[in-house]
Amino acid sequence: MRFIFYAAFALFTLLCIIIAVSNSTPVQFSLSPIPINMEIPAFGLVFIGILIGIGGGWIVSIYSGIRHARRHRLADKKIRELEEKIKSSESENINLSNARNHGKSSAE
Repeated sequence: MRFIFYAAFALFTLLCIIIAVSNSTPVQFSLSPIPINMEIPAFGLVFIGILIGIGGGWIVSIYSGIRHARRHRLADKKIRELEEKIKSSESENINLSNARNHGKSSAE
């Protein structure tokens, strides 16, 4: 498994180097309503897009993890409550089964 990770990392690094070398010409980057005008290499836009995608995926992953943990906590709480309820009902059943008049009415 570690070999696959290193191979994928090496491939990704090689791809990033190829993109950077072949797209080093400067391009004009601007955001229309905001007065931002910058001249950056073309590969910078590609890497910025990749970083924005990774950041968005990370945020979505954290949000879903928080939701999952909350549901897990609630389920654990419900399980504990049900286990306590079972234990208390078992102790009542044990007390009843140990009684001398088990299965007999008090009138007999």
